[in-house]
Amino acid sequence: MFVVKHKDIFTFNIELHKINTRHKLDLHVPSANLTKVQKGVYYSGVILFNALPLGIKKVTHNTNKFKHELKKFLLKNSFYSVEEYMNRDVT
Repeated sequence: MFVVKHKDIFTFNIELHKINTRHKLDLHVPSANLTKVQKGVYYSGVILFNALPLGIKKVTHNTNKFKHELKKFLLKNSFYSVEEYMNRDVT
């Protein structure tokens, strides 16, 4: 929710280059070498947001619909850790 509520501080890939790619709705991952920065909400929020299904990313303009779709997705899959979420089978 942090990423959706503060979209103005993040950069989408489509803003960096105008090429129509399949990752255009993903956020640009900032370069960070420090573990402290990588564990922060800004960096980890981008990583977790980019791992969301495309259908959920498309509704970020509507906060209530985003919450509803995200809740439905999380209840359907029931992840027990962040690692399990990141390593899920996307098919």
